[in-house]
Amino acid sequence: MTVAQQLSRVVGSGADALATMRLALDPRFAGEVITFDAELAERAFRLCAATGCLRHRRSKTLCLTHLDRWHRRGEPQLEEFLAEPGSPTNPEQICLDGLPERLRVEIALSVQLTVAAVTRHLHPYYLRRLVASVGEHQPASLLGALPDSLRAELEDASRTNQMIRRALRSVIATLEEFLHPPRAEEEFERDIWRLPVMGLAAGPNGVVRFDTIPQPWLRHQIKRFLRWRISTGKSYHQINRDSAALQRLVDAFTAQAGPAAGPEQFSRATIESYLTLLVEKGLGPASRGYDLSSVKTFLQTVRQQEWPPELPRSADVFPGDRPRLPQAAPRSLPEFVMAQIEDRAAQARLAQPHRLILQLLIRTGLRINDALRIELDCVVRDAQQAPYLRYYNHKMRREAFVPIDDELATAIREQQDATLARWPEATLLLPAPASRDGRKHRNTSGGAFGAITAWQDTIGLRDELGRPFRFTAHQLRHTYGTRLINADVPQEVVRRLLDHESPEMTARYARLKDDTIRRHWERARKINIQGETIILDASTPLSDAAWMKENLGRATMALPNGYCGLPLQQTCPHANACLTCPVFITTPDFLSEHLDQLRATKRLIATAEARGNTRLAEMNQRVATNLENIIDTIQAPDTTETGDAS
Repeated sequence: MTVAQQLSRVVGSGADALATMRLALDPRFAGEVITFDAELAERAFRLCAATGCLRHRRSKTLCLTHLDRWHRRGEPQLEEFLAEPGSPTNPEQICLDGLPERLRVEIALSVQLTVAAVTRHLHPYYLRRLVASVGEHQPASLLGALPDSLRAELEDASRTNQMIRRALRSVIATLEEFLHPPRAEEEFERDIWRLPVMGLAAGPNGVVRFDTIPQPWLRHQIKRFLRWRISTGKSYHQINRDSAALQRLVDAFTAQAGPAAGPEQFSRATIESYLTLLVEKGLGPASRGYDLSSVKTFLQTVRQQEWPPELPRSADVFPGDRPRLPQAAPRSLPEFVMAQIEDRAAQARLAQPHRLILQLLIRTGLRINDALRIELDCVVRDAQQAPYLRYYNHKMRREAFVPIDDELATAIREQQDATLARWPEATLLLPAPASRDGRKHRNTSGGAFGAITAWQDTIGLRDELGRPFRFTAHQLRHTYGTRLINADVPQEVVRRLLDHESPEMTARYARLKDDTIRRHWERARKINIQGETIILDASTPLSDAAWMKENLGRATMALPNGYCGLPLQQTCPHANACLTCPVFITTPDFLSEHLDQLRATKRLIATAEARGNTRLAEMNQRVATNLENIIDTIQAPDTTETGDAS
């Protein structure tokens, strides 16, 4: 079925429908010309960034008129151009004069309903092109059969006609919703779901298609699964991921067993064909893993929901089917780069509010989408008046708090004042520049991080080899987490600060901590009870074994002045006598403890000798001798070669 044929479904084309639409039409949309004043324009489409302009934004956050002026002025900095955008422009208009009454009412009502929905956006240019095409071909109704000439025009593959088709789809869908309010039970039977009707807020174009699944029984089971996933609160992104994974499963099944195959033919061979298909499509290990997770959940769920008994139990995804994922490389920024980013003089060259956005990302580890949506009243204080940033974690769908320092709290306060000075009714800390009332957030791909990206070039950001360096917003989040781990903040605390759902998400940062400790350990001088320096070749397997042993010792057998070098599986025969134990290891970090213990031991020896307790004096003399050997070695210059552990 062609796109034009899909658009030609007969829905409410009678006189009753026209009367219903006419009665619902607001006077502002009932005339031959719809003019988008400030109130309507703010709700209808994304506005040009130029102050006072009520035209639709096209490129560089500008309307076509201001974009042309910007080009003619030699493309200056946008901030400089927006300070003096020139003479005011006329508001957007949609002219419906010359159209038959029914077509005029249909288009006008669809515009009215779209503006009222707020979550939807118009594109005035392509809507005007649609009006022109409709006026030329004169269909009886947009909800009836379209003329062959209009259908032929809609089939053209040009970019403009694609956008006109999209505008026509939107008009038809909006009117269909109005004339026949959708119900989820009825939507379930359709082969193209509108996700908002199924209870998932996914915008006006959010759909899932089932018309590409040839097997009716499999189509029904996939519908049941996705309806269940929506009911459990899965995101639009997850539903799309599930839908794509299951479509690939259907493709593999169809290729392996045919379009008329029944459930008894859905076998382990189907899963093997599916695994091959994933590789043929060039999906990487992570993408294949996501696909397999969706399919595994699907198979488990439909079995619980009385999947046809003919399905073989072997038709499942097993642990061995999952590709081995390469260990993710650290994404935190080198401290050499961070020193340039955090330099106050460099940050002073970044204009507000982009400087505050950068500081928020560095000091709180927020995702940039969350940072740009922070509410105006975002700083809260505890009983000790310590400041916290309150924000909404959109990925986890919950409110969260992160502690901040007084300097960042002061910067936020200054931004609050600046925001209220421009938008007295603002609800956001960092509204979009084109927002009329301070209630629209910034776009991440627009001026928000784009200005920070340009700033990186301005300050000449370089890596340690002197090469130009670029960082992303999410790398600052990784850097925040890595710094916390390296500062010995417990992993559970880091998890809560980053508001991770599970410890596994935070474990990636913990691996960096393990590497950091190991580097320090490899460089440190290890000293035994005889005062001898222990040298381990970092390139040998013994080094890894020794590292693991010491890491366990630090965690579970830490002593006041060193570490036990005995494996955990062995029983220590030297209870409470570590300073005479051959597997005791210490480092220069414990020099003060050794000095204190030596003084205490000598006092104990003097007391024992005064009382004639020779055995006690001899035992402690051995401890004192070992302590003196250790202290002498620590205080002596380090002449050993430990190798380059970096």
